[in-house]
Amino acid sequence: MRGHGMERRQYGAPLRFGRRRLLVGTGAAAAAAAVVGAVGTIGVARPASATALRQAKPVPSPIPGGIDAPPVGFIHWFLPGPEGAVTPFAKIPGFGLDVEPSTITHFKGFTAFAILSGQAEDSDGTVYNVEYDVRVMQGEYIAAGSRQQGVFGFF
Repeated sequence: MRGHGMERRQYGAPLRFGRRRLLVGTGAAAAAAAVVGAVGTIGVARPASATALRQAKPVPSPIPGGIDAPPVGFIHWFLPGPEGAVTPFAKIPGFGLDVEPSTITHFKGFTAFAILSGQAEDSDGTVYNVEYDVRVMQGEYIAAGSRQQGVFGFF
């Protein structure tokens, strides 16, 4: 049955969804992370100078450690999750519930993440298994010997 974004499926059968559902879900996760992150950071608004807005901030350093992910290479992140659990397609194991969710060293702030997985179909009918790690970080970090404030995210 199709209609209003709903699909009927057998128990255990993979749920297929298109790019629109994937992007809407990703956008909802990012918006929720931004809202939750903003709750703890309400303060007095300060006017920003035009010069400060144009200057690039120093790049944060990555966390030490991570995983080797062929063909991409070494990635400086850990996957929070129960030990023994793996992602559906890439089979990346969870590193435990007490691992660093941020990808930035010397970071103090809020981190939200989600693992999105499912299937996507292109216009030719080819079905792809997709898996995304979405992380949003907001807070203070140390780079180039100075404290910086920033918001980072990757998809």
